[in-house]
Amino acid sequence: MPKIREIPSIEQGLYEAIKILKDIGIEDAVRKYSTTKKASLFRNCADPDLVNHNIQQIDSVAIDKECLNTNGSHPLLSNHQALLKKHVDENVNVRQKNLPDLINQLAIIIGEFQTTIHKAQSPDGPGGAKLTAEEKIKVNDAINKLDLTLKDLKIAIGENNKY
Repeated sequence: MPKIREIPSIEQGLYEAIKILKDIGIEDAVRKYSTTKKASLFRNCADPDLVNHNIQQIDSVAIDKECLNTNGSHPLLSNHQALLKKHVDENVNVRQKNLPDLINQLAIIIGEFQTTIHKAQSPDGPGGAKLTAEEKIKVNDAINKLDLTLKDLKIAIGENNKY
């Protein structure tokens, strides 16, 4: 009889992945995208009673990639998302941004993002029309800032549309 796992939990996601891929599929996935490891390690990571066994991020991604290839699911990512949503739902201070402020913040960030992109692609820039490593970092930072604001906006919209 399978052990009871919290839902959502990484253990539950890994348990679902093991059901999809079986031992050989888990080992093949990790070997393909990471290094060689035995399926027993991942069964231990899926055991909620063994608190000192944790899956590495690279292995988690490898297993989800193989699950996507096998049946279109990503059980570990889904459980990560559910854990983070649960955290946001339980922590009022994470949700305290209001919609009008977020829309203004989004407009500012989009403007800054566009400026960053235009400067980075300018023929007069340090790398000409090609992005330099420093420009790539600035563009990536701008994308991350935009992404965080969009996530806050999704949360705020969700809060304003509860029925």
